Amino acid sequence: MEEDQRSLQITGAFIRFLEKDEKSVIERFTRKELEANLSKHETEKGHPIYQAIEKRIAGLREIERYKRETEQKWENRIIGFISGLIVALIIVLLRRYLFSF
Repeated sequence: MEEDQRSLQITGAFIRFLEKDEKSVIERFTRKELEANLSKHETEKGHPIYQAIEKRIAGLREIERYKRETEQKWENRIIGFISGLIVALIIVLLRRYLFSF
């Protein structure tokens, strides 16, 4: 019953979005909620609401992909920085103890 209510809320929000172009009414729904709602309405693929939900899901996937890539870039930078520090420390120690004779 609660799922049906949520499905109605999603559908109503997308109707308002299509009528008034208010993106704020559809931003509160997660990608998983939208995908679950979409799977219930597989027979309505050509309907504008179905297409709008598909487009929103694609947009949310793109946002998630961008966030993952950004996090990965920062992780790579941090790993590179730490690796550089370790190499520099090893070089300093080698110079001090091996080449001090």
